[in-house]
Amino acid sequence: MPLDIIPVTVDPETLFRMEQAGQPLVVYECGLQGTPCGMCLEGTTSAVSAHLRRHGVTGPDSAVTICTWGGCYKTLKKGSMTRHILAHLGVKACCSICGVVKCRYDLLRAHINSSETCHFAIADNVPGPEGYVVVPTSWAAAHMHQV
Repeated sequence: MPLDIIPVTVDPETLFRMEQAGQPLVVYECGLQGTPCGMCLEGTTSAVSAHLRRHGVTGPDSAVTICTWGGCYKTLKKGSMTRHILAHLGVKACCSICGVVKCRYDLLRAHINSSETCHFAIADNVPGPEGYVVVPTSWAAAHMHQV
């Protein structure tokens, strides 16, 4: 089965981290309206927060802002914006021990903290449906024969 190769623009810092780790990652097209940047971002809390700062979403967490992702226009606090964008991306978190999937990391952390069985679990990232897999050059070369 042939792979579709779709060119995407990812910030150099993300590409560098991916190449250093040697593992593929999932990125999503920026859906913020008004100032299209054409960049793709990782579906992680830190990556979304950094991307929002590049778009000028700064200030105290209590400041009121408007989400413009894909025409959303929901009013929320700036401190909730990253979590809100992750919901737009469809990114979820999965318990590494029992496999329960939650729509937000804070909900999974509550599960892990309240479960004796899962107390030492880690949160695995479950990519959203609109993500693109980006592979490091070393990984692509090593796995190309399997495609």
